[in-house]
Amino acid sequence: MIIKQQLKIKSTNKDALILYKNYLKKNFSNLNIEFKIFNLPTTKQRITLLKSPHVNKSAREQFEIKHYTTTIQINSFFKKKNLHCLLLNKPKIVTVSIKSI
Repeated sequence: MIIKQQLKIKSTNKDALILYKNYLKKNFSNLNIEFKIFNLPTTKQRITLLKSPHVNKSAREQFEIKHYTTTIQINSFFKKKNLHCLLLNKPKIVTVSIKSI
């Protein structure tokens, strides 16, 4: 029975995401697992802070955080527990969530 699973990989660091994605590609191809990779658009979160706690509202500073996401669809005989063992070696910046389809 083939199990369809979806990995959603998020990171704020683009380079770490690309390296981890290449690592997963290599492991999946070595294990003969069918997979498809979809790069989702980046989301930007903007934060505006007032420099002065009093009157000067025109003195503002803006910061931006970019979130990069990628989804990988897997068609294999792997169960969730086996997939967790494969995903143990990941950077701290990257978060991975597994969803069965």
